[in-house]
Amino acid sequence: MRFIPSLLAALFLLTASLSAQTVPLIRVGDTFEMRLSGMPAEFAAEFSIPYTVGQEGTVNVPLIGEMKVVGLTANQLERSIQNKLIADKIFTKPTVIINVSQMARFVSIGGGVRAPQRVQWSQDLTLITAIENVGGLDDYGKEKGVRLIREGKIVETFDLRFLRKDPSKDPKLLPGDQVYVPK
Repeated sequence: MRFIPSLLAALFLLTASLSAQTVPLIRVGDTFEMRLSGMPAEFAAEFSIPYTVGQEGTVNVPLIGEMKVVGLTANQLERSIQNKLIADKIFTKPTVIINVSQMARFVSIGGGVRAPQRVQWSQDLTLITAIENVGGLDDYGKEKGVRLIREGKIVETFDLRFLRKDPSKDPKLLPGDQVYVPK
C-alpha cells in the first residue's frame, strides 16, 4: 500500500515534466491578449489590450506595472497575474486567460530538403510533418542523422526511417526549433 502513493507521485512528476517540454515559452517579441473575469466589466476592459514582450522580457500590466514574462508558459503567466492581483488586494477572485499569438512563431528547416525555409509553428507540428511541409528530402538528403536544434543546442539526432515506422516517437517541435537534414 505504501508503494501506490509513491508511484502516483512519480507518475505526476513525469507527466508534469513531459508536458512542460511541449508547451512553448513566451519570448521577446511575442504578442498576447489578456482577458479577465471575476471583477466589474469596466476594470476587466482595462486589461483587454494587446501586449508585446519588450527587449527586457517584460510587459506593463495595468494596476500591476512592469512584469517579467519571458520564459513563462501562458498558464504560468495567468497564475502569476492572478496571484499578484490577489496579493496586492486589487481584486479578490480574478480569473486571467492569456492567448499568445502564434503568428510570429516559426520552425526553421534546412540542409538536404527540397525547399529549406521557416514554417509556421502549430501545436501538432512534428519533425516528420515539418520536413514534409518543405517538400521532403532532396536528392542528397539523408534520413539518418537529422538534428533537432533547440536554443542553440542539438537536442537529439533522429533516423527518419524509425520515426516513420513508429510515429509515436516523432517529436513535437517547439517555436524557434531548427531542423537540419544532413547531405
